[in-house]
Amino acid sequence: MIADIFPAEGEFLAPDEVVVTYDGGVPVAIDGETVSVAEARRMLSARGEAQRISRREACAALERRAGRGCARLTDTVSGEVRLVLYDGRITVARHRTNTEEKREQ
Repeated sequence: MIADIFPAEGEFLAPDEVVVTYDGGVPVAIDGETVSVAEARRMLSARGEAQRISRREACAALERRAGRGCARLTDTVSGEVRLVLYDGRITVARHRTNTEEKREQ
């Protein structure tokens, strides 16, 4: 599974988009797959490593950048945050809170 995210030698590495789902400030899913906090850290670290992102920075993004992305929109930290991992950087691309989903329905 993890070997699949590393490119073959000389192969171009495209940006990796990761959707982190939070419930009450805790990451509960990565790309729709339910995970524990430890699994979320491990998965994001592995994917970040493929993009030359340190393990420490990947975990910090999971806990701070992505969490703040949700918190900017509401007082609760529940919803989804789309992170883009690419070339040693992590960018918050989109935030979607549970409150926004309710308004759309």
